[in-house]
Amino acid sequence: MMFVAMIAAFASCQSNKKNVEMIMENDSVIAIMPVPIEVDEEVFTGTIPAADGPGIDYVLTLCAATDGVDTVYTLDMTYLDADGPGKHQTFKTKGKQQKVQKMVKNQPKKAVKLTPETGDEPMYFLIVNDTTLRLINDSTLEETIEQSVYDITKVKNK
Repeated sequence: MMFVAMIAAFASCQSNKKNVEMIMENDSVIAIMPVPIEVDEEVFTGTIPAADGPGIDYVLTLCAATDGVDTVYTLDMTYLDADGPGKHQTFKTKGKQQKVQKMVKNQPKKAVKLTPETGDEPMYFLIVNDTTLRLINDSTLEETIEQSVYDITKVKNK
């Protein structure tokens, strides 16, 4: 029992570290340290046409944990010349990402669905290939756009 108390005291003093899980097995205490989860990060950028200006610069960072549980994103959208020439306005969103797949004309189409944590409507990016995503809407996934004007490309992969 003294050993159990020492382990518990040690674990409680390490408040800035990950919790130690303790399991009793055959009257022995086994301490299990959590394994760090690696994160795969991909960054995509591009300028997409805008109705009221020269375009919108997108910087999309997709972060997926190797355990497949924590899949999040951040998206910076900079509206070029939004408040006049040279005066840009940036909006930032973040939330959960998930891969979706649909059959379109007997061909599988894959996309990334971005669900903002604010509760706003999700955004969709069609996975064109390993280095290119295409901004679409959920109904466009049914009839894939063949133009590249809405594409963002991978610039970094950690």
